[in-house]
Amino acid sequence: MVVEELNQHSLVLEFSEDDSDFSSESCSVHEVRDEHDMAYYERAVQEIALGDRYVCMICTVEMDYTCKMYACEGCYRVFDYECIREWALKSTEKTLDRVWKCPNCYKVNKRVPAKNRPTCWCGKTVNPDPNPLDPNSCGQTCDAPICPHGCSKQCHLGPHPDCVRTITTKCQCGKHTRETFCYQTISMKGKSQFQCNEVCGLPLACGIHKCERLCHSGICGPCPAVLNAKSNKLKIRCYCGLEHRDSFKCKDVRVASDLSKDGKGDSWIGAFGCSGIRKIEYACREHSFVEKCQPSPSISGKIACPFSPKLLKTCPCGRTSLKVLAEPRKSCTSPIPNCDSTCGKKLACGRHTCPFTCHDGPCMDPCIQIETVRCSCHKNLYSVPCQFKEQPRCDTKCESLMSCRRHRCTERCCCGRPFAERRRKTPLSSRELMDESSVESEHICLKDCNLTLSCGCHKCQRKCHPGKCPPCLESDSNDLVCPCGKTVVEAPVRCGTRLPPCHYPCIRVIQNAYKCGHKPMPHTCHPLNEPCPSCTAPVFKPCKCGKKDKVRTLCFQNDVSCGTTCGKPLDNCPHMCQKSCHIPGECQKKCKQICNRKRIYCDHKCRLICHGNDKCPDIPCPLSVKIKCECEVKESFITCGANSETPSKATTTILPCDEECERHKRHLQLREAFGISNFSDNPSRSKTASLENLAAVANSFEELELPFSEPALGTFAKQEAWCTQIENVLNSFMDNEEKTSLHFKPMRPAQRHFIHELAKSYNLYVESQDREPKRSVFVKKQDNGGSCKPVIQLKDSLPIYQFFKENEKEKKAQRFEAQTTTEFVNFIPKEEPQLERAKNNAFKLKNVSTGTTKEDLERIFADHLKPTLVKNPQFKIQDSTKNGLIYPEDYAEISVNVERDLEALVGHFDYLCKESFIGDGIELCHIDLKVLQESE
Repeated sequence: MVVEELNQHSLVLEFSEDDSDFSSESCSVHEVRDEHDMAYYERAVQEIALGDRYVCMICTVEMDYTCKMYACEGCYRVFDYECIREWALKSTEKTLDRVWKCPNCYKVNKRVPAKNRPTCWCGKTVNPDPNPLDPNSCGQTCDAPICPHGCSKQCHLGPHPDCVRTITTKCQCGKHTRETFCYQTISMKGKSQFQCNEVCGLPLACGIHKCERLCHSGICGPCPAVLNAKSNKLKIRCYCGLEHRDSFKCKDVRVASDLSKDGKGDSWIGAFGCSGIRKIEYACREHSFVEKCQPSPSISGKIACPFSPKLLKTCPCGRTSLKVLAEPRKSCTSPIPNCDSTCGKKLACGRHTCPFTCHDGPCMDPCIQIETVRCSCHKNLYSVPCQFKEQPRCDTKCESLMSCRRHRCTERCCCGRPFAERRRKTPLSSRELMDESSVESEHICLKDCNLTLSCGCHKCQRKCHPGKCPPCLESDSNDLVCPCGKTVVEAPVRCGTRLPPCHYPCIRVIQNAYKCGHKPMPHTCHPLNEPCPSCTAPVFKPCKCGKKDKVRTLCFQNDVSCGTTCGKPLDNCPHMCQKSCHIPGECQKKCKQICNRKRIYCDHKCRLICHGNDKCPDIPCPLSVKIKCECEVKESFITCGANSETPSKATTTILPCDEECERHKRHLQLREAFGISNFSDNPSRSKTASLENLAAVANSFEELELPFSEPALGTFAKQEAWCTQIENVLNSFMDNEEKTSLHFKPMRPAQRHFIHELAKSYNLYVESQDREPKRSVFVKKQDNGGSCKPVIQLKDSLPIYQFFKENEKEKKAQRFEAQTTTEFVNFIPKEEPQLERAKNNAFKLKNVSTGTTKEDLERIFADHLKPTLVKNPQFKIQDSTKNGLIYPEDYAEISVNVERDLEALVGHFDYLCKESFIGDGIELCHIDLKVLQESE
């Protein structure tokens, strides 16, 4: 029966902490405490051991003994370690003082749990091993420093038990001792509370009396005794002697170090200072001053008068001697002359000096000088009197961004505006912009955020803040279930949680719940507010026009059309209704077809929009007609223009012959001369031989007078099939008189280039339109009728061009062989070519400074000569002339090219010479062997 009770409850058993109490009786019967009798933190450990009850408040996942845990120090609520760490990191990033709060009890914490450092309950073991009996417990003694002995309980969750060990404590005065429990001293913060009820007897601060308080802790305090005068003559007097008292508290006695005296010679001991003021006369008995009660009081007639001629030597401001200003003063009552200087003494404000001329008596008080002060926002300057205590304010609105970066400051003359301007001009990262600690206190936004959270239901309860709002922490105690009931999100469900997609069939598919009676189309489960897919079963329905009774369509389709044209005659014109299958009686109300009736004055048809049964308007025909020249080589298209007054231009206009006609005649003559009857076919002779003879006549591509360019023929040779398609499209476009423009589909740049080159042969306007990769080519016929097809086609021009290029290659090879030089053996030319020698072959350093050596010259100039044609430069200094020389080793044989390098460097070398103070300058010169020998 005991085993059954254990199975119904938990595997966690409670043992006695004292080994002496553990007997055989306790082993035989194990009592399991009821859950209602257990503390909530003990019940939490039991639920974690079971593994299916205790839920993390943040991730809402059941915790077991294998989880890494963290317990709040205030409420002992257990969280998953990674969840509480992430919670703490996000909270510290969004708070000004970098703190985070427990999600359960809102206890403020400053320390963020370390990464991958979960500990047991007592904190001794990092990453503790899984403990199925006592989860997250290391099994060691807790030893928490709750008292000098430490917690004696095994590593546990929850508050520490009281320490019941006995310790020896003293009474409050320290005379007697007593044995007491340790936890009683902890509650009293280590101070004993029992009293021995004896008088303290320690000397007080006065050194005369002793403490009469009963046993107490701490210092004895001030002396409470009262001093009384023994007689009326011996009373307690003040320092100056104006007041005396019969009794006085001992703690208020302040005896001076010296005796107090008066003018009669009487002396006494002053014990306190009174509130009286005495008038003290100087030795002159003419002037006096006022003195408060103080130790060693002054005696009348003993202090020298400061206005006596012996002591007063300057005017009142102290800048001018009295000897300079007037005759010597005879007594202290003589007037004191004033100088013309400004007084300049510090006024009572402490910032300004007296602006008056040297004067007697006190200076200006209060100070009324005017000073320039900036307003609170530091934008404007104001003139204010010295005694103006507050800072002036202007009417300028701040308009600085608040800490939330959404609102602006509306305060006028805001004292935080200078700091906000400095913050605005400082480049900050996005992380620093989110930090409210970098924002001045005047611009901390204190409004409520009140934005809708990501759940879409609740509002943000924080004060206005930068960045995103935190996730919603509300939850629902009901499970979130899909319509089919197979996908469930168990409670608690955090607000805003969406049901994951359910991959099981929709409940209506299982129930065959379509109204039409067909089997529903297979689809997955979806929310009830979303309709099921429409029925797509094939059915036969009558069309709208009624011509067909059985049109194959889908079940959900109600607008069924057979797709045939109506074809009924319209009421106001000779055309038929062109609308496709429609409801009877809804034929076209307005005909938009082309009239297409034959015109009276030409063979064309009317191309205007249908104008009913009225006659076609008598306007010039806008269609194009083909006209030719007399030789019928050149042809073009022009507007017909026929009406009742003007005949068609096809019968009255002939194109004039031009260079194209002459070119065609020359081609005919060439074909006749070389026996070529046709460009495309010659049955009597070999086509290859005739083309070779024709290409041999021309010396350049232009002399061939082909209608196509070389790039077009080159592209045609590589992509003959595609280029032929483009040529056929352009030929069809030219043959269509009604079509004036053509737009090719998007293609690559090389293909567009070929169309551009080919359109030039047709004399068409051509341009590329749109951007890559949708760039295409647009061609249009010339308005003046100049567009026409070439005389021959690409396939006829290509053989001529190919044989011309082969013939040109052979001619180039022959010219190259003719120009090739031949080297003759043992051939001696009559005269050897001589190179032109340089006129200047050295640099001359004028008037070299004393102490300059050739090593100095090499150090300054050698690096600049390395990239030139000067080989192995030499540096010398002539002792006789005090000049320096810089020249190449082969100075006698240098060419004009080396001289050019010297000329390019002479200006730079002259600047280096003067900048380094080694000479007067550098110039070019010519040297020979004789000059060098003289320098040696």
